[in-house]
Amino acid sequence: GCLGSVPVEEHAATPAPPDMAEAPQPTPAAAPPDLGNCGAMQFALTRVEPNVMLVIDRSGSMGDPVSSGSATSKWTDLKNAVSSLVTGYDSQMRLGAAIFSSDGNCGAANIDVPLAATAGQTVLTKLNAQGPNGNTPTAAALDTVIANGQLSDTTRPNFVILATDGEPNCTDTDVTTRITKLYNATPSVKTYVIGMGDGTASDPTLLNSWAVAGHTALTGTTQYYQTSSPAALKSAFDAIVGGVVSCDFKMTQSAPDPNLIVVTENGTAVSPSPTVGWTYDATTNTITLHGASCDMLTSNSSTQVGVLYGCPGPPPIQ
Repeated sequence: GCLGSVPVEEHAATPAPPDMAEAPQPTPAAAPPDLGNCGAMQFALTRVEPNVMLVIDRSGSMGDPVSSGSATSKWTDLKNAVSSLVTGYDSQMRLGAAIFSSDGNCGAANIDVPLAATAGQTVLTKLNAQGPNGNTPTAAALDTVIANGQLSDTTRPNFVILATDGEPNCTDTDVTTRITKLYNATPSVKTYVIGMGDGTASDPTLLNSWAVAGHTALTGTTQYYQTSSPAALKSAFDAIVGGVVSCDFKMTQSAPDPNLIVVTENGTAVSPSPTVGWTYDATTNTITLHGASCDMLTSNSSTQVGVLYGCPGPPPIQ
């Protein structure tokens, strides 16, 4: 009672190398688990990469160091952090960027880089072409992102990462309302907040309210990502994107009997579990990894995920 066979396509989430001129070498496919002679067939998978829109502050104060002991500007630190992000995760998300202000004063951001697969190098090019200048029209920048509509993609998760070094100082400063509007949209868009240096640390209550509105609040007194060193800024970007890269996989064929699905990571069968294993959504024909199984994928870019169909799976975790 199996479906017809399909081409095998083991997934390997290999990040783009720093030298983009040299194509990455494919990771050898992991051997499927030994399930005897039951006639299992491998289903091809397509990873559902999330949309991640960077909303980046380039106000004049971004030319200052993040702390008194830093030898580089916040703008340089930010570019380095995004470069590291691109190296590690470019192949696992659809990245875009809106840099504000657009006119060196209070002009709203442009969509400098539309959301696209492997757009990281384009984002870096846009960041390198601009520099610190002007004011901080944060609310207007988010209006641009909302009006553009690219985060209205119902086929994948959608996120904003807002990185700023100060409070908004143009006519309209109501950032919380914009972040709430993003979250209440269909589909819902979560907003992560990164604060850089003394300008945000001096009033954490404001940025806390943004993180709460974006439904990304951290536990503790400071609920957004406050960064006071280049290393902390890099860690914040890595922690956010490492947490949102998708553990969802579309199967290219439907599974009439979900009980005959076997999900593997690096050739080892994963138990079905909504907390530490996998679940199947028949409506969207999507496999989702959870807990430790998702962590294994997001923390190790060489992890391979596969789906076998036609044999009884391993017993569920008790």
